[in-house]
Amino acid sequence: MIFEFRSRTLVKTAAIVLGLGMGIATVCAEKITEKLSYTENGKTYYRPASLKTEQLKDFDKLSAARQKLITLALSTTTKHGWLKYKFGGSNPESHGFDCSGAMYYVLRKGGFKIPRTSAQQYLWLRDASEIHTIPANADALEHSSFSKLQPGDLLFWSGTYTPTDGRSVNISHVSLYLGQEKDGRHVMVGATKGRSYRGKAGDGYGVYDFKLPRKGSRSKFVGYGTPVGLGK
Repeated sequence: MIFEFRSRTLVKTAAIVLGLGMGIATVCAEKITEKLSYTENGKTYYRPASLKTEQLKDFDKLSAARQKLITLALSTTTKHGWLKYKFGGSNPESHGFDCSGAMYYVLRKGGFKIPRTSAQQYLWLRDASEIHTIPANADALEHSSFSKLQPGDLLFWSGTYTPTDGRSVNISHVSLYLGQEKDGRHVMVGATKGRSYRGKAGDGYGVYDFKLPRKGSRSKFVGYGTPVGLGK
């Protein structure tokens, strides 16, 4: 396994005057290195992207509750540094999230009583009649089954990996839908390793393109739903 880090170096200078009334100064340089990507087994992973709410189409037309949730989800992408994908992670203090751990952290911070795993989160919405199931023939986000999808809704997949916890529904991945950028690109926020945003594969919690799985993929998009208590 080979790791190759790419970084951005920030240089800060500060003048320090030495001696009383001597006017003698020296300049110190502090180098701060921030790692932005790494290469593992020949594939490059980048720190996931972030967005500002003003970059989202019609954000100002959303309900106050949806605006608040999306703002919280986006602020978490930058507040704690690079939070890489970490199976079992559900708190920034563990330096990473898994997909459901990210949703658990963000929605709990927002006051929602969301359960911990992606399967439990799916059942949480299903039991409240909030799930919209996507049929197998839906091959584009323009399909009529997506007509009720709103920014702030949770997105669910199956087949992204094989769970071993005996869950009752085959749900294995979850993210939060952000809506569209001004150029029409559908985007989501969540924790993953390998999904991409504008052609760059990310590792960790951040913004990603929302796309349906390719035909023949083991991964299937199952459906979406509004977090219980969020409202319209």
